[in-house]
Amino acid sequence: MALTRGDIVIVTQGELGRPRPVVIVQANQLGEATTTVLACPVTSLLTERLPIRPQVDADTGNGLRVTSQIMTDKLFAARRDRIRRTIGTLDAATLERLDRALLVALGHAL
Repeated sequence: MALTRGDIVIVTQGELGRPRPVVIVQANQLGEATTTVLACPVTSLLTERLPIRPQVDADTGNGLRVTSQIMTDKLFAARRDRIRRTIGTLDAATLERLDRALLVALGHAL
Protein backbone atom coordinates (compact mmCIF):
# COMPACT_ATOMS: atom_id res chain seq x y z
CA MET A 1 0.00 0.00 0.00
CA ALA A 2 1.42 3.37 -1.01
CA LEU A 3 1.41 5.84 1.87
CA THR A 4 2.00 9.57 1.85
CA ARG A 5 2.96 11.85 4.71
CA GLY A 6 -0.26 13.30 6.14
CA ASP A 7 -2.43 10.31 5.24
CA ILE A 8 -4.81 9.17 7.96
CA VAL A 9 -4.98 5.39 8.02
CA ILE A 10 -6.59 2.72 10.18
CA VAL A 11 -4.08 0.53 12.06
CA THR A 12 -4.55 -2.43 14.36
CA GLN A 13 -2.03 -2.63 17.18
CA GLY A 14 -1.17 -5.95 18.79
CA GLU A 15 -3.08 -9.19 18.30
CA LEU A 16 -6.27 -8.00 19.99
CA GLY A 17 -5.90 -4.25 19.56
CA ARG A 18 -8.87 -2.30 18.29
CA PRO A 19 -8.47 -0.50 14.97
CA ARG A 20 -7.60 3.17 15.38
CA PRO A 21 -6.72 6.11 13.15
CA VAL A 22 -3.12 7.28 12.90
CA VAL A 23 -1.41 9.98 10.84
CA ILE A 24 1.58 8.99 8.72
CA VAL A 25 4.50 11.31 9.56
CA GLN A 26 7.34 9.48 7.82
CA ALA A 27 9.10 11.27 4.95
CA ASN A 28 7.77 10.34 1.51
CA GLN A 29 11.35 9.85 0.29
CA LEU A 30 11.61 6.61 2.30
CA GLY A 31 8.96 5.08 0.05
CA GLU A 32 8.09 1.48 0.74
CA ALA A 33 11.65 0.43 1.61
CA THR A 34 10.85 -0.18 5.29
CA THR A 35 8.66 -2.76 7.03
CA THR A 36 7.34 -0.07 9.37
CA VAL A 37 6.16 3.50 8.93
CA LEU A 38 6.36 6.33 11.48
CA ALA A 39 2.93 7.42 12.67
CA CYS A 40 1.14 9.38 15.39
CA PRO A 41 -2.11 8.11 16.91
CA VAL A 42 -5.27 10.19 16.66
CA THR A 43 -7.63 10.47 19.63
CA SER A 44 -11.11 11.85 20.08
CA LEU A 45 -10.50 12.24 23.83
CA LEU A 46 -9.52 15.90 23.76
CA THR A 47 -7.16 17.29 26.36
CA GLU A 48 -6.36 20.92 26.93
CA ARG A 49 -4.81 22.63 23.94
CA LEU A 50 -1.22 21.46 24.11
CA PRO A 51 1.40 22.54 21.56
CA ILE A 52 2.24 18.86 21.03
CA ARG A 53 -1.35 17.79 20.27
CA PRO A 54 -2.73 19.67 17.27
CA GLN A 55 -6.49 19.58 16.95
CA VAL A 56 -8.14 18.33 13.77
CA ASP A 57 -11.75 19.13 12.93
CA ALA A 58 -13.66 16.29 11.31
CA ASP A 59 -14.40 16.63 7.60
CA THR A 60 -14.78 14.51 4.51
CA GLY A 61 -11.20 15.22 3.41
CA ASN A 62 -9.55 13.71 6.48
CA GLY A 63 -12.15 10.99 7.07
CA LEU A 64 -12.49 11.67 10.79
CA ARG A 65 -15.98 11.55 12.29
CA VAL A 66 -15.36 13.83 15.29
CA THR A 67 -12.94 16.58 16.30
CA SER A 68 -9.72 14.88 17.36
CA GLN A 69 -6.11 15.51 18.39
CA ILE A 70 -2.90 14.12 16.91
CA MET A 71 -0.73 12.67 19.69
CA THR A 72 2.81 13.58 18.62
CA ASP A 73 3.96 12.56 22.11
CA LYS A 74 3.04 8.96 21.21
CA LEU A 75 4.96 8.68 17.92
CA PHE A 76 5.55 5.03 16.99
CA ALA A 77 6.62 2.71 14.18
CA ALA A 78 3.53 1.00 12.77
CA ARG A 79 4.02 -2.30 10.97
CA ARG A 80 2.88 -1.98 7.38
CA ASP A 81 1.01 -5.28 7.58
CA ARG A 82 -1.18 -3.76 10.36
CA ILE A 83 -2.38 -0.89 8.17
CA ARG A 84 -5.89 -1.64 6.97
CA ARG A 85 -6.96 1.30 4.80
CA THR A 86 -6.57 5.02 4.18
CA ILE A 87 -9.54 7.10 5.35
CA GLY A 88 -8.31 10.59 4.40
CA THR A 89 -5.50 13.12 4.30
CA LEU A 90 -4.65 16.17 6.39
CA ASP A 91 -5.01 19.56 4.72
CA ALA A 92 -1.92 21.76 4.31
CA ALA A 93 -2.67 23.99 7.32
CA THR A 94 -3.14 21.03 9.68
CA LEU A 95 -0.02 19.35 8.30
CA GLU A 96 1.94 22.52 9.09
CA ARG A 97 0.60 22.53 12.67
CA LEU A 98 1.58 18.86 12.92
CA ASP A 99 5.12 19.68 11.76
CA ARG A 100 5.46 22.37 14.46
CA ALA A 101 4.08 20.00 17.12
CA LEU A 102 6.57 17.29 16.12
CA LEU A 103 9.43 19.80 16.44
CA VAL A 104 8.29 20.61 19.98
CA ALA A 105 7.77 16.95 20.92
CA LEU A 106 11.21 15.96 19.62
CA GLY A 107 13.00 18.92 21.21
CA HIS A 108 13.87 20.65 17.94
CA ALA A 109 11.73 23.77 18.32
CA LEU A 110 13.54 27.06 18.46
